Amino acid sequence: MDQFPPGSMTSTHTGNPVCCAAALASVRKIVKEDLTGNAARLEPILLAGLKTLQASHPGVIGNVTARGLVGGMQLVKSGRKEPDHDLAHAIIERCFHKGLLMFAPVGAWGQTVKIAPPLTISREALEEGLSVLAEATAESVAAQQAAE
Repeated sequence: MDQFPPGSMTSTHTGNPVCCAAALASVRKIVKEDLTGNAARLEPILLAGLKTLQASHPGVIGNVTARGLVGGMQLVKSGRKEPDHDLAHAIIERCFHKGLLMFAPVGAWGQTVKIAPPLTISREALEEGLSVLAEATAESVAAQQAAE
């Protein structure tokens, strides 16, 4: 750590002009297009969609949550409160095959399907994504129940 005096060591990721320009352009777009407002307006739609899914599959969908355009759907083993990472992965995989790209499951046990669309998403696109998620969830739950 004492090999180089302060200020003598630099890197391409420590505030280079291109990265700074990209960051400033991103902030300008967020402000100009009111993307945080868009997220706030769409939050109730995202949360309602997740709660509808939860009501459709009460034994396997534990907690659902949304804040702005970031949501989560925790999967549990049927009738228990144990995390179900296999079902979470199955849902993500079915979403992928239906054209909906999702994050890998998150959470301490990989049991949570994370929903985080771009801030620029329209209401129609969000509703379409929730529809695909609902289909993938129903198919995955049915396949899991058939295997049991």
